[in-house]
Amino acid sequence: MPEKQKLEEIAADLLNENNAKNFMDFNEFLKNNKVSKSKTDKAGTSWSVRYKNKIIFHYRIRKDFWFISYFKGFTHEKWLEKCEKYLTEELRDFILNNINTNPGCGTYKGVENQVILGKTFDRVCHCHALLLYNPDGKALEYAKELVSINKNIVDDIAVNKT
Repeated sequence: MPEKQKLEEIAADLLNENNAKNFMDFNEFLKNNKVSKSKTDKAGTSWSVRYKNKIIFHYRIRKDFWFISYFKGFTHEKWLEKCEKYLTEELRDFILNNINTNPGCGTYKGVENQVILGKTFDRVCHCHALLLYNPDGKALEYAKELVSINKNIVDDIAVNKT
């Protein structure tokens, strides 16, 4: 069965109609934007997304929700150092409003006193620092914009070899 059909079936089984539509829209966007993805679990519901063989983010689908997790491919500091030139004020505010301040996923305790884009957070999840649950509307637009920014950062790093 082609992957798109599999994804559609998974999305239909796990998500409500609106979230399934947004999930499939995001997958179609990825397919059209020169990134590759690989499954990170046996169930086929979690993926790493790569650009030029560098992980730029992860995303997962679960019962009743899906999410996108940024910062996994770069250290927070390296990504943040490189991304500011690409951010509008609105996107910067969006990022700051979606920082995952959960103490951690259970693997790590999180990072204390983390400064992100000039704002200090008491604690930030080490695994999923920027986490978007069920992105739709403007959040889905920003999720796509962040994919493009991550691709630009990979290109910048390759050119500057930093």
